[in-house]
Amino acid sequence: MVNKKDRSQSRTAVAITLIVASFVSAVLLATFSMRGGEYWVAISDTSPGHQLIASDIELRHFDLDASSSLYLAKADVAVGMIATSKLVPGQILSWQNINSTSSILASSAVPISIRASDVAAGIQIGEGIDIYWVIDNQNGELPVEPLMILGGVVLLSYDQKSKNFGSDAALTVAVEETQVLRLLKATTHGRLVVVRSHV
Repeated sequence: MVNKKDRSQSRTAVAITLIVASFVSAVLLATFSMRGGEYWVAISDTSPGHQLIASDIELRHFDLDASSSLYLAKADVAVGMIATSKLVPGQILSWQNINSTSSILASSAVPISIRASDVAAGIQIGEGIDIYWVIDNQNGELPVEPLMILGGVVLLSYDQKSKNFGSDAALTVAVEETQVLRLLKATTHGRLVVVRSHV
């Protein structure tokens, strides 16, 4: 009889321990699931220059810790923002690939034609580029130092096919309205060289 009583007590103790353990694990899971916050995520392929609408994005829960300030949280207004680089489904919207409508609208899309050999290899649509003005020495003229015309402008489009055939490369860049004439003047004499802002 003593053995049965001991067994019963040990089973009761094990049962109580299991109940307490499950309760503690539930509390811990609930606590950890509350960490982090909700962030805007792309749910469809989005090309640079596209203005985001409600069907392009949704909120998802992430724990981003120290890097949370780099991304658009629930409190940030994402609808109406402009994609400055290609977005793919599941990508968290970052302040690096999204820009406000006002800043984009203050820019003009300027097409330029550049010798294919003067375009940096590996440039991608949506990234920042620097444009330099270069004068080639001819007939014993004094050398002219290359001059940066524009820095950190966004590449909106790039016809890579033309570069493969060795002809001129067609690019479209987002240029602040006040700098459009400066860029166009540089195309009338000399040549333009496109450099990647960050390698």
